[in-house]
Amino acid sequence: MKKTNTMVLLLILSLLLVSFSYKNNAKNDEMITRHDKDDAEFIKLAEKFEKYICHINLPDCEGTIIADQWAISAAHCVEVIASKFNRGRKHFVIINDEEIEVDKVIMYKKWDEKQADIALLHLKTKPLGTLQAKLYADEDEVDKLIYMLGRGNKGNGLIGINGNDGKQRGATNRIETATGNWLTWTFDHPDTKTKYLTEYEGISGPGDSGGPAFIVKDDVVYLAGISSWQDTKGGDEGLYGVVENYTRVSQFIKWINDEMTGNNTASKETLRVVPKPDAIDYRPKIIYVDQSTLKQYVGEYEIQGTTIKIYTQENGTKLYFSVTGQPPYELIPTGEHEFHLKQSLEYKIEFNDPENGVFKKLTVTQPDGTYTAVRK
Repeated sequence: MKKTNTMVLLLILSLLLVSFSYKNNAKNDEMITRHDKDDAEFIKLAEKFEKYICHINLPDCEGTIIADQWAISAAHCVEVIASKFNRGRKHFVIINDEEIEVDKVIMYKKWDEKQADIALLHLKTKPLGTLQAKLYADEDEVDKLIYMLGRGNKGNGLIGINGNDGKQRGATNRIETATGNWLTWTFDHPDTKTKYLTEYEGISGPGDSGGPAFIVKDDVVYLAGISSWQDTKGGDEGLYGVVENYTRVSQFIKWINDEMTGNNTASKETLRVVPKPDAIDYRPKIIYVDQSTLKQYVGEYEIQGTTIKIYTQENGTKLYFSVTGQPPYELIPTGEHEFHLKQSLEYKIEFNDPENGVFKKLTVTQPDGTYTAVRK
């Protein structure tokens, strides 16, 4: 990305949500639910499917476990992992709250042309305590009830996006079209009473890209779609009436199986990337910082007219970073006056110039550069 002073706000943290999102009509996708049901019901629904989920750890994006050492996601998510490999870094996904190294990613080269937003991740070790979704091979998807899952932004169809609390939620919908490589459905208002309205009506959310659309048939969980992009029809994100577009798994059964078995090595449409032999494990170690020290970082810092707010929660034991218009980001301590974003270890925050019990400067280091904000 080209660096200019006028783009500082975008360069500081806004990329965390938008750089991994596949857009259409300048809009990205979001896990938003119908407004007339208790949020706890959507959280409970997710529990039925959580053992099938691979959190891609970018910070956003999800995946689905489909074999002993294989997960599947969207190519627009996995290309970020490929970029890390090319920069000499390792990548770890999160499954059952454990980090597992990825030792190969495979994707369609032309995914950005909306031909095939699909990719595979090979895991270095087999995850324990998980379940594997079967691939939905039939082409009778229309009218089928689907279950979505993710930890992205929450909200409902009346208000749209309403922050992120890190909780996993499930939602349902019903497939309206199955054309070419895509499955689609609409986020219906409960008052519309269409045949497609479902009990736990919803759509995926920012951070849910690459996540599953499951079909349950005879108590077997099948992966029918992969979250790719959303058409807002010219309106706002997350409101009733938007249309989801998921990659149609049934159209890629042969490609998936051939790649997993190694029978597709001559394909020119496939891009395979592995870590470099000397790839670095870039995960910083978490250290303990007492509450009195955390308090010294709290305050507002300014850079190019943009305010960064640093504050604590949970009785002063956790530190957070926020920018207007973005959700809060938890900071994890990794060194003396040094933190990383919990959602993305690619971003480092350092506090400098202590004076009278507070720090006067804040430095953000991210893949494209380093930026300094001054306490207001």
